[in-house]
Formats: sequence, C-alpha cells, structure tokens
Amino acid sequence: MNTHDTLNDILTKESVLLDAIISVQKEIRRDVTARDWISLENHIELLGTLSSDFQMFEEKRNKTVEYGLKKEKTDYLAGNQLYHEVHQKLVKSKVENDALNTYIVVTQNFLQGVYDTVIPQRRNTLYSPSGLVRSQPESMFLNTLS
Repeated sequence: MNTHDTLNDILTKESVLLDAIISVQKEIRRDVTARDWISLENHIELLGTLSSDFQMFEEKRNKTVEYGLKKEKTDYLAGNQLYHEVHQKLVKSKVENDALNTYIVVTQNFLQGVYDTVIPQRRNTLYSPSGLVRSQPESMFLNTLS
C-alpha cells in the first residue's frame, strides 16, 4: 500500500470517528439539558474512548505525512477532499463543544447568583494561601411544592 492509499485510509477512519464524536457531543448536550446524569456519564465515557481512537489515528496520519510524503505533502493535502472533510468535521466538533461549554458557564453563573441571593451571608470573600476562594453553601433545601 502506498503512502497516498495509507493516508486516505487513515482520513476515512478519522472521518467516521468524527461523525461518531459529533453525534455523542449532541447527546451530551441533550443529557445536560434533560438532566439525565447516568446517560451523561455513559456518553462522556464513550466520547473519551472515541477521542483516544481519533488521537491515535491523528498521530498515525502525522507520521505518514512526515515520513511518506515529504515535499509533496502540501500539494497532496491541499487537493485531498477527505482531508478537507475531516477538517470541516473538526470545526463542527469544536463548535458543538464550545456551545456546551457556554451553556455550562451560563448555568453555573446563574446558580451562583441564586446561591448568593438565597444565602447572602455566604457571600463573604475568603482568602487562602493559594488565592481568592468563594465560599459555597453547606446545604440548601428548596421547596418545590406548589
């Protein structure tokens, strides 16, 4: 098998893995919004496995490009449709990841605001040898009955 075939094989496998990664990222977002923590744990574990597999193929691809193509690598990658497909999927995966991170940060800030309002005496700033520490409530009960 020549270098071009090997590279195309690796890129095809990366493309399939990225499809699976993007799908799992969407499931993770659904799990978080639905508060399905068991499913979230399972999806995070699956995402870790898929990401490790992708990393292995990415290292293999980099070695193949460096040792097999040398001077022609820029021309080959510039004209390779699979390479562009993988790149687009990586961007899509990054956008999905950024959306989830933004959701988590907004939710965390909202909850911190609720804690600060409900338990105002806990708003004191504490300092530790490692820096500024925000104290967290020790416990809190919410009446959810109407």
